[in-house]
Amino acid sequence: MPSGDPAWLAVRYEDAVAVLTDPRFSRNLRYPGAPRLLKGYDLSDEPNSLINMDAPEHTRLRRLLAGTFTPRQTDGWRNAIRAVADDLLLTEVKAGEPIVDLTTFAVLYPVSVICAILGVKELDIAKVRSMSCALLSTADVSEEERRQASLDFHNYAAELVAEQRRSPGGGLLTQMIQARDDGDRLSERELVRLTVSLILAGHETTSSLLTRGLVRFLEPRSGYAALVEAPESIPGVVEELLRTETPGDALFMRVATEDVDLPSGRVRRGEAVLPVSSAANFDPEVFPDPRRVDPARSGHPHLGFGRGPHYCLGANLARVELQEAFRALVARLPNLALAEPASAVPWSQGHLFKRPERLLVHLGDAPA
Repeated sequence: MPSGDPAWLAVRYEDAVAVLTDPRFSRNLRYPGAPRLLKGYDLSDEPNSLINMDAPEHTRLRRLLAGTFTPRQTDGWRNAIRAVADDLLLTEVKAGEPIVDLTTFAVLYPVSVICAILGVKELDIAKVRSMSCALLSTADVSEEERRQASLDFHNYAAELVAEQRRSPGGGLLTQMIQARDDGDRLSERELVRLTVSLILAGHETTSSLLTRGLVRFLEPRSGYAALVEAPESIPGVVEELLRTETPGDALFMRVATEDVDLPSGRVRRGEAVLPVSSAANFDPEVFPDPRRVDPARSGHPHLGFGRGPHYCLGANLARVELQEAFRALVARLPNLALAEPASAVPWSQGHLFKRPERLLVHLGDAPA
């Protein structure tokens, strides 16, 4: 790992699934001498973060939010999410401009959605992006900068919580505050950390997947043209994007609490394992012709959202967001085309999420 610590890579599908679902693999990497992804402070050091908890603490917090991101609940938000996508294309993608950078839309869109769901008026997007990039960096910032970004994000979320207490907005954040203040089912620190997690996860992955998907479908452009001709295929296409364009190469590292025999071999107690979803999702024994995007693909589910107790809480929301984003794009910008070759698109480096840093396109026609 970048820390210098050794870790097994689980690259076959059945090995990755076993690591993600077996309770003998722990997310607690905070004990002295624990294997690390990075040297010094990183996301794994926050004890109140849902991604770093094992049962029963993890189970308790997940249960609090279990009814929030169900398929039925997120589908009920679809019309509001659709309106966000349409409005942003009208306001941010200016008619008459010869070239537009769609990364602006890709960032504003999920941030606007998470604001609506949390029930907050707005987020300081520049500040949120800056803090997120520092927290998710694997190379470009120091340990002190990562630690400061975590503190800044915590303080920013605490301010949002305080404002919501003064003027309840009726969204998810108000419900979480009520769970804290009325039911005492959350500590204050857990409440703030959940807010951080929802904001961080609620925009980074969706934004990255949207831009990665557009690069894939715009070169060759036949992929985008197929979506224009058959928008009913978008749900299946989104599933394939989640399989093939997952912005993070791997899911969070685990450590074995005892010797575990995986399908491919034994992991000893105290050894680290990194489930590599970007490899498992291309395992040809599970996904025939894995590089082909097949909207009708069936069989084993991909690992784009993980598996087991840490399966992505917002998976259903991300699906709806991506479906509605592509629906709006192909309906309003059917002649969209890259303004530079895909090989010239700059990609993020030294970051847990790999994504295009700009996405210059010709609109072909004005947003309708």
